[in-house]
Amino acid sequence: MKFTIDRDLLLTTISNVSRGLSQKTPMPVLTGIQIDVKEDKITFVTTNKEIAIKIELEKSDKVKLYDEGSCVVPGKYFIDIVRKVEGKEVEFTLFEESTIQIISDRSDFTLIAYDKTNFPTTNFNVTTEPILFDSKELKQIIRQTSFACATSETRIVLTSLNFKAQNGTLEITATDSFRLAKKTSKLDETVDILVNVPSKALEELGKILEDDSTFVKMYLENSKAVFEYKNIIFITRLVEGNYPNTSSLFPKETLFEAVFNRIELVNAVDRASLFSNLDNLNIVKFYFSNSNKVEISSNSSEIGKVVEDINLLNTLDNVDFQIAFSTKYILDALKSFDSDRISFSFTGEIKPTIIKSVDDDSLVQLLLPVRVF
Repeated sequence: MKFTIDRDLLLTTISNVSRGLSQKTPMPVLTGIQIDVKEDKITFVTTNKEIAIKIELEKSDKVKLYDEGSCVVPGKYFIDIVRKVEGKEVEFTLFEESTIQIISDRSDFTLIAYDKTNFPTTNFNVTTEPILFDSKELKQIIRQTSFACATSETRIVLTSLNFKAQNGTLEITATDSFRLAKKTSKLDETVDILVNVPSKALEELGKILEDDSTFVKMYLENSKAVFEYKNIIFITRLVEGNYPNTSSLFPKETLFEAVFNRIELVNAVDRASLFSNLDNLNIVKFYFSNSNKVEISSNSSEIGKVVEDINLLNTLDNVDFQIAFSTKYILDALKSFDSDRISFSFTGEIKPTIIKSVDDDSLVQLLLPVRVF
């Protein structure tokens, strides 16, 4: 087995496929990248039993294939080697099924391959019709929602994003029961789906996707989701279970609405967090009165207090209201928006608050306040 590949192309390829490497496993082979060379293409595969990734490169001026064969190379060391070599090309040769030689410029490395017979077989074939996304759009959806998923597996379904499509509209929902993110998107086709896709897998996919208009095809079959993007196939298992009905969480009436410049609010909350973190409370307080300003504050019993007034983009009448939020949760929500103008709809000091963009209602963030008053 022997091939030579452009160093930059190889680094991009193995960096992307490495998203499927296992970090902690009793099976060392799952920390490896399977490489398979055929006459006209070379294939790279990784899997950690939760996700699997395959990337194919066709023979070209940048991909020179000499001898067919396959092996499983230790992923971390292979990536580190390719990242640090200075040559424009990397030559890869497998000797006697177990010894790998990697040459680039004046560097010559030898690695011991894993036993390829222990590498799991993954079926990358699909038979269902795909749902189409714009790569930039899907990357944005993941960024704007996945952070709101639960990290604890106490309720495993909350570690996933719920994809619900009907009547040409797709809703993606994430919640950890303290906050919620919902993104609505239009589909070109009319399909009915209701599946739960692991947030960790989607975050890894988001790191692979580029901000371009290339189509991403999403297939759903046999308890898995398959994403096809350019020369990459990304598979993740689906999470079983019924996702909670979140529609009842959205209040039908509000007390008042406050409109902020998003960047100014992010910076003010970020400054307030300097003290809010010290008592492990991570709380920032908002006080509204009859004006076009809001007072933002936090305090530490050991250090002191910070108070800052920032301007609202609207004027409040007959308002005397205070509320507190987790600093991390409110910053996560605010940073998910791309718009400059953000509206907060308040329903009570201990009731859910709705955050939206003034200019785009496709993204909604819901936060539960913290009871401190």
